[in-house]
Amino acid sequence: LLFLAIRGGLGVIPINESAVYFSSNLFTNHAATNPAWNLFHSLIETRSTENHFHVTDPKTAGDLVNCSLLQRCRPDADSIPGPRLSTAQPPNIVFLVLESHTAQVVEALGGEAGICPNLDRLAREGVLFENIYSSGYRTDQGLVSILAGFPAQPDQSIVLLSDKAEKLNSIPKILHQKGYSTAFFYGGELTFANIGVWLTTQHFEKIWSEKDFTRREKSQRWGVDDRYLLQHAAKEIGKLKAPFFATALTLSLHPPFDIPNTDTKNLRTDREKFLYSARFADEAIGEFFKTASEQEWYRNTVFVLVADHGSSNPNGIGLDNPVSRHIPLIFFGEPLPAELHGARISEIGNHHDIPATLLGMMGMDAPDMPWSRDLLKNKGESSASEGFAYYTNESGLGWVTRQGKDFYAFGNGAWHRWEGQQDSVSHLQARAYLQVLYDDFLSK
Repeated sequence: LLFLAIRGGLGVIPINESAVYFSSNLFTNHAATNPAWNLFHSLIETRSTENHFHVTDPKTAGDLVNCSLLQRCRPDADSIPGPRLSTAQPPNIVFLVLESHTAQVVEALGGEAGICPNLDRLAREGVLFENIYSSGYRTDQGLVSILAGFPAQPDQSIVLLSDKAEKLNSIPKILHQKGYSTAFFYGGELTFANIGVWLTTQHFEKIWSEKDFTRREKSQRWGVDDRYLLQHAAKEIGKLKAPFFATALTLSLHPPFDIPNTDTKNLRTDREKFLYSARFADEAIGEFFKTASEQEWYRNTVFVLVADHGSSNPNGIGLDNPVSRHIPLIFFGEPLPAELHGARISEIGNHHDIPATLLGMMGMDAPDMPWSRDLLKNKGESSASEGFAYYTNESGLGWVTRQGKDFYAFGNGAWHRWEGQQDSVSHLQARAYLQVLYDDFLSK
């Protein structure tokens, strides 16, 4: 009975800090947590403070990352600004974070044809970033990368460690300080992966979750399907005080792919279920834009569409394979500068590069987000400006450059070549990147 009281019951998602965090004031939130649960949680979550991913001395690793990769040591590193949004007043920003939306189902990215026509249309009319990869493979990792510019770690999820996660800077924090209204829409439970805690500490003023929808609207195992969620978001966003920053996180493309009112007897394989769900999710996106385009706020809004992570589906590939991490990233909206309408950006990057890229277009810096690169700035000066992408899981780290796509296995210390041929310098840069990243994670 004591264990149940501490745990908070026998639900699918047990109680965690998300169940009691209600304020952006950290002291208030800490006082509200269950002391017994907090002690128990601290004991079982204790981790070694040792970095097991060291490959070289800290000075060499730092130079490889900050100078060679992030290009922060060049005197002219900030001399060429990227394009700016063309708007007379502060633009509204709306993020659609799309569950498991792999590039494998986006024709504009070389994926299967006819699955996501609405995404393909937005890609043609907006800015399509062709070579973007998710650093992690879970939603909690993706949200932190997209909003705070912090890459995933192999064996940890920073959002589960509130004392670290609350120290991250983020787009909603920065824009809230600039006078933006902020809102978050999700059709699932906020206790999932502790995301409710983090959203609160990142100054989302209004947060919708499954408890704000009717039983009929909660038609999938994980909660509210994308059709209901995005229609609700399109209508509620218009009630926010402008300028605003709003994020909607979808879930219909999550297993078990239980799309409502579907005759499943003809969907026998995971591939068939995934493709059907991807079509449903894309239709919901199309309906969202139809509703949004009829509202006054639409014309002064920049939309960012990006997957929270990739997927092994629909082709059953492993998470070590870079194809499983290749994801869509689209900027869309009238405030985009004329030269970016219909543009395709080939630079290799991650979705944790979104904060610096978006804030750069808004004429703002991305303070305390050193891992986020502006993908539209300082182009064409060297091969290094062509970018790189990092991804990871418990078994190793992947590295994508113009040279090729390789994966380093932690278990045997071997590199697996997926495509092209990277050299030893590139491999050292990859491992140094993880070393410095993990040192940063431990220091928070």
